[in-house]
Amino acid sequence: VKNMGEPNLRLNPKIESRIKSILIKKAIEFLLSVFMFLSLESKTKRGTKPYDYRIILTLCILRIFLRKTYSDYEIEMRTNILISNLLGLKNLPSKSTIHRGMKVLNMQLIFKINFALIKEHLKRKLNIMLDSSGIRTDKRSTWFCLRINKKISKRDCDKLHLAVCSDLLLILNWRITAWRKHDSPFFKILLMPFKLLGIVLADKGYLSRANFQLCMDKEGCAFIPFKKGKKKGSTNSPKSCPAWKFAFNLWKKCNEFYMNIYHQRSKVESVFSVIKKRFGDKVNCKSASMRRKEIALRLIAYNLKILICYNYSIENNLSLWVRVKKK
Repeated sequence: VKNMGEPNLRLNPKIESRIKSILIKKAIEFLLSVFMFLSLESKTKRGTKPYDYRIILTLCILRIFLRKTYSDYEIEMRTNILISNLLGLKNLPSKSTIHRGMKVLNMQLIFKINFALIKEHLKRKLNIMLDSSGIRTDKRSTWFCLRINKKISKRDCDKLHLAVCSDLLLILNWRITAWRKHDSPFFKILLMPFKLLGIVLADKGYLSRANFQLCMDKEGCAFIPFKKGKKKGSTNSPKSCPAWKFAFNLWKKCNEFYMNIYHQRSKVESVFSVIKKRFGDKVNCKSASMRRKEIALRLIAYNLKILICYNYSIENNLSLWVRVKKK
């Protein structure tokens, strides 16, 4: 039996070590190319000339990409000559300007940035994995709580729902909700932007007739394990959703084949593992809106790193993802 909670893949360490010297340069090039689709704001006639807000957006994402706090930005990034030269500025804006830029950001613009970043990889039929995980919102230390025997409640987190492509493990779409939200309704929401689907992998939390039918209507096929048992087990009754009956019969008669495809969903655990190890498993922002913007920009930063690594892997004929060595 496979443990779905453990990551099976990791980014190729050869690629990660080799791109360190060009990481900042490539990240800024990617971001500036994406922000070219944004129009310039009208200039004010009086007062100090404002910074181009596209530069502010680039620095907002770059700060998270480099895992810096606002204090770190002021001390390390603002005095970085390489970043100043790449952005064509003599002096970078202060941390308060970056913080105000974060407040101006909205989730709709962040979604637009992500789709612009990955648009070249959306021009095909996509195999997608769906899953959710919690991002802690409390400021308490896990180790300190263990030491004083204080329980950490599931309520102290936001729930992150992801749609991830199964080959490059790019984050295609996401939603951030309260911890109590169920997974199943987000199946349709996460897959809404995609006209054509391939194989869609999800766990039992997404099990519903409407979700199976949605995939079939988009020329795809969902692989979600059915419930077992005499009383609460699933049946092959379609209830006007023929996709349900087809999938149920396949699961019943060819269970090993069905489950072998489904178990590829374990790769989505690698995505959550990378995000939490690189950017941390909690967010310290006070307000809910700023907290969720911070999480969303972490997902942008994750995709940015994957794209840089992917381009390097193509140029040097290397595998982007490699198997995790089990101890």
